[in-house]
Amino acid sequence: MINYGYQNEKDFILLFNDQCYLDLDKNSRAFINDLFDEEIDSNVKLIAWKNKMNQKTDIFIKYKNHVKGISLKCGNSNSIHCEQVQEFRRYLEKIGIKKNIINKYLSYHYGYKKDENGNNIFSELLSSEEYKKFYQRELDIFNKEINKTKLIVSMVDRFIIRGRNSDYDIGALICGTIDDYVWIKKYELHDLILSKRCLEYTSPHIACLTIDPKKRNLKRDSKNFKDRYLICVRWNFIRESIIDFKNNLKTRHDEG
Repeated sequence: MINYGYQNEKDFILLFNDQCYLDLDKNSRAFINDLFDEEIDSNVKLIAWKNKMNQKTDIFIKYKNHVKGISLKCGNSNSIHCEQVQEFRRYLEKIGIKKNIINKYLSYHYGYKKDENGNNIFSELLSSEEYKKFYQRELDIFNKEINKTKLIVSMVDRFIIRGRNSDYDIGALICGTIDDYVWIKKYELHDLILSKRCLEYTSPHIACLTIDPKKRNLKRDSKNFKDRYLICVRWNFIRESIIDFKNNLKTRHDEG
């Protein structure tokens, strides 16, 4: 089975590595201009390589002495971050979320039905739809608490820009393949996602990013049973979000 993510990394490395500016297609020249934010010397070759660490940066692109990390996404409904649910719990505690609020997410994540006293019935697991039907108010409280500017910025850094195991930020996120891609730079990512903080999702979410278990395993028969203990952050319609955001920026610039 082809791993499209790995193939996409190889394609982008081949696109940029050992290439001069004028060797690139029009879209890629615009990307390199934007990424390095300076006039590009057409005689200087770019260097690109894969990041061998499991970090947010998938590939690096180097121009002169400047190196930028790039995150690559090739779908339109992307899982952008996974981590152990207990690690996520500790992170929420670290950024100041109260235990009773954190527990509202954990109850959703594990999907236990509750008895009349609010205690978990460990033998009865609910799908996300069933859980929302009974306990949507609990999720609404959680969402209201975490969708605050400071917390959104922190989570964008964790989920997209820096991750948990790196001291370095990505320079840009690319969505698409070498034949058709859009991109957004690091600081624009904060603005884009903050612009969507008023979205009303029924799922736990940070603005347009939803937070769910990787797999619920309701019948307890999955070979990947460990996925039940992972949170998965997804960004649906990522390409459209980037295009709309950049079009709005251009419109405001033209009007200004």
